[in-house]
Amino acid sequence: MAFEPPEFPATDQLDRDIAQMLADDARLSFRKIAADLGVTEGTVRGRVKRLQNAGLLKLVPILDIDRANENTTDDHGQHMLFITVKCASGKLDQVRASLLALPQVSALYDANAAPRLVAVCILGSLREAADLTDKVIALDGIREVETELVLQTVKYNAAIAPIATV
Repeated sequence: MAFEPPEFPATDQLDRDIAQMLADDARLSFRKIAADLGVTEGTVRGRVKRLQNAGLLKLVPILDIDRANENTTDDHGQHMLFITVKCASGKLDQVRASLLALPQVSALYDANAAPRLVAVCILGSLREAADLTDKVIALDGIREVETELVLQTVKYNAAIAPIATV
């Protein structure tokens, strides 16, 4: 079974402008976006909802782990886990679909060393990280798994990681 990307509805310049504004600052209100683009707030709200429902727009918080954990003294903060998987021959599409089905996977990338995938996960506890690692290791089609838990943020710049894209 080969991976086939879904069919998406056509977008226009307004859709792309809205997505770009959200990518630059996801905290912008629909009212501000509407005023800047010369459309109604309802138009922006409707466009965002349509793009989200079609899978073309996803608003994902990019976390500064240190800031997220500033007031946390136990293991119930935010943890970022990178999972790199090497897939068995001919199993890339199957493993990709399995990883996409895991709700803890916030982002998934095809890596340059095919057939390899890199998942980025934001988790609420170290126990959740361990459980997720066990689930990934057990997936059919996995040849090797490496995990890396982010210990601290050395440099954080949200501009290099767009929060919304079309």
